Amino acid sequence: MTMTPEESLDKMNLAASNFYDEAIRTDCHAFIEFTGLIREYIKICEENHAKGIDFREENAHTGNSQLKIEPYEIDYLNEKLHCIFQGLIVVEGAKRDEPKRNTKRTAKETFYNKRVDC
Repeated sequence: MTMTPEESLDKMNLAASNFYDEAIRTDCHAFIEFTGLIREYIKICEENHAKGIDFREENAHTGNSQLKIEPYEIDYLNEKLHCIFQGLIVVEGAKRDEPKRNTKRTAKETFYNKRVDC
């Protein structure tokens, strides 16, 4: 990689700020909420970097899966996704050392059976 993780984080923060500046000009609240998703992702990357994980290599394309995310971060991501997509997309937390259960739930059930205002 040509940049340090710190340089990447600086550029990511700048891109998030630029996105927000443009998003507020759209007069579309749900679109502006994407800034929250972007900022949360950056925060998660910063936390992982502090733990010695190179967040830039953690994605489905590399097959790496060391990125750590806390339950409260999943809750926040779900709040933003609920606002943007009205519960159609939901993030479910799963421990990597436990087998996945084959249970299907509706988006509403998965999202804690409560209404979230954004």
